[in-house]
Amino acid sequence: MPIRREINSARQVLGSANCRYQISPKQSACVESFSQRAWYWGGLPYRWLRGAMRNNRDIIRVLNLTRFNTLPAGLVSLDHPWVTGIAPETGQPIWPMNIVFQTPRAGDLQETISDAEILSATGHFLANRVRQSAITPEIPQGPRRRMPHAVNYMHGSSHYNSGIFLLNNLAEGYRYFTHPDFRRELKRFVSSEHREVLIVFRDRNYSTREYARFSCCLRLLYSWFCNPNGPQGNVLWGNFGPFPAANLITGAWAHDLRQLSNPETAATVARPPIEQGQYFQQMEDCQGRTTAKWPERILARIMHQRVRLRGSRGGLRFVDRREVYADQIERRLQRGEPDQPLAEWS
Repeated sequence: MPIRREINSARQVLGSANCRYQISPKQSACVESFSQRAWYWGGLPYRWLRGAMRNNRDIIRVLNLTRFNTLPAGLVSLDHPWVTGIAPETGQPIWPMNIVFQTPRAGDLQETISDAEILSATGHFLANRVRQSAITPEIPQGPRRRMPHAVNYMHGSSHYNSGIFLLNNLAEGYRYFTHPDFRRELKRFVSSEHREVLIVFRDRNYSTREYARFSCCLRLLYSWFCNPNGPQGNVLWGNFGPFPAANLITGAWAHDLRQLSNPETAATVARPPIEQGQYFQQMEDCQGRTTAKWPERILARIMHQRVRLRGSRGGLRFVDRREVYADQIERRLQRGEPDQPLAEWS
């Protein structure tokens, strides 16, 4: 299906989804109660430690799939839903049907690219990574396929199976994801659906410093690693993307890849659309805070410096950036541009 037809179909789905998922944003944030402050500060060491353990477990899992028990090319075909983004149940793009929460468009974003186009651009960008591992004979690792097959397949779980949150900007991200009721509902969603979480922002003009802090805010609130991807350079361990899209890594990807590698379960790896009207239906009017707390700021600073100390390797953990991006680095140097493996904070 041509992308333009996909976008038109997505607009129809988005139009019908608004009444189900949309919650009108308030301009003022609520003041944290004593119990909320006690929950945050009292549980902070536990959540940080739990998040670190989860992240290390996921790193070990990925290392196993990329260096030891490696996954081959061709586990999905070129017409697989992870490659096309098309739900076989409806013949339509999956992304609008997997929105579990979205906010109304802000006034200053009314004339910008539509929600359907934002979701299509983000989804197709990730689906193209899966496509690189669908082609057989396999594409040698290099300019045409920079990532190991396992990492490419993980993008399928990320874009196709995830629950999607569509917000205007980082300020909204703070207001909703720090609210206690929203936080409990998100955990209920992940526990019930066993999916990853993809947070897409409409506004491409954002502070890279604040994006790093938002990522670390979610890490310390939910104990899940958060990758801040977007168009303004690599923030922390994140990568380029057409729109800012933060992945909350819940660990569901590991189950998806186990299914994919097993011939008996591979056919079920593309999950059906999320049932509508099941989550985020009853939210209190009062919303959470709008900025990061000092532990989140410190964690962001530490992570930024840690990636900076890696030099030209940047934030890529599972490949050597100097090798797989050698062509891009060389072109920049020929143009007299410095290599920037990490975005400067703005």
